Amino acid sequence: MLPYPDINPVGFHIGPLPVHWYGLLEIISFVLGTLWLIRRGRRAEWSWTQEQVMDLEYYLAIGAIAGGRVGYVLWYDLPFYLGHPLQILEVWNGGMSFHGGLIGVILGCWIYGRRQDRATMAILDFVAPAAPIGLGLGRIANFINDQLFGRVSHLPWAIVFPAGGPQPRQPSQIYEFLLEGVLLFLILILYSRKPRPVGAVGALFVLLYGIFRFLVEYTRQPDIQLGFVLGRLDMGQILSLPMIAIGSALLWWAYRGGFTTEPSEPRKSAAVGSRAPGS
Repeated sequence: MLPYPDINPVGFHIGPLPVHWYGLLEIISFVLGTLWLIRRGRRAEWSWTQEQVMDLEYYLAIGAIAGGRVGYVLWYDLPFYLGHPLQILEVWNGGMSFHGGLIGVILGCWIYGRRQDRATMAILDFVAPAAPIGLGLGRIANFINDQLFGRVSHLPWAIVFPAGGPQPRQPSQIYEFLLEGVLLFLILILYSRKPRPVGAVGALFVLLYGIFRFLVEYTRQPDIQLGFVLGRLDMGQILSLPMIAIGSALLWWAYRGGFTTEPSEPRKSAAVGSRAPGS
């Protein structure tokens, strides 16, 4: 059994204003992801300018926040929010769903693509390898905040989380950091080094995240307000199953040449460079 590190969730203060590690790591992940996408966009096959990347990040940020919050409300605590509708807007009080955030990000890519004459799947190919940066640092923030810990375990590396009672538990946040953050990032980076069909990189992200999340949920403590949803499956697993199916279908369709770099409704005033087939 390992001791839980006594880390103050407040990293530092700016005058009377506390700066929490969670928010700080989210900002760091956004900055790192943006810088990495700017560098990635300079490659000839992508032809993204710094200004275009910054514009895209705006749509992605709005989509992730709005989708993450709506997803949490609908899937994780709807009865509570039906009785307290104004608290839906209190995103600072926690309660975000990755699966909802992903839907929001995809919608953000679609809206941006329609405005800039870029295909949605090509945009997803571009941004997908950067997503594990935020996912990984987010799980470290969960660990620091003593939240989303695992189930009771007596493994040598189990940890007694202060919010989890006296029993040692799986450090599921660390598992997710390693799988959804480090491993997923490395796989996508290596996979995208060679030319791939349009849509393949984005599809692989959806597929692998769904698999990793489904497996890690076996070690994670189910949400207290839900418990197990279907047999021994919790909500995270239920939401990951469609990701596995959709990711597999998209990857299959990509290798059949089903996606192109052309937007579904191209405008006559084409002004922005598009991604060449392959990544």
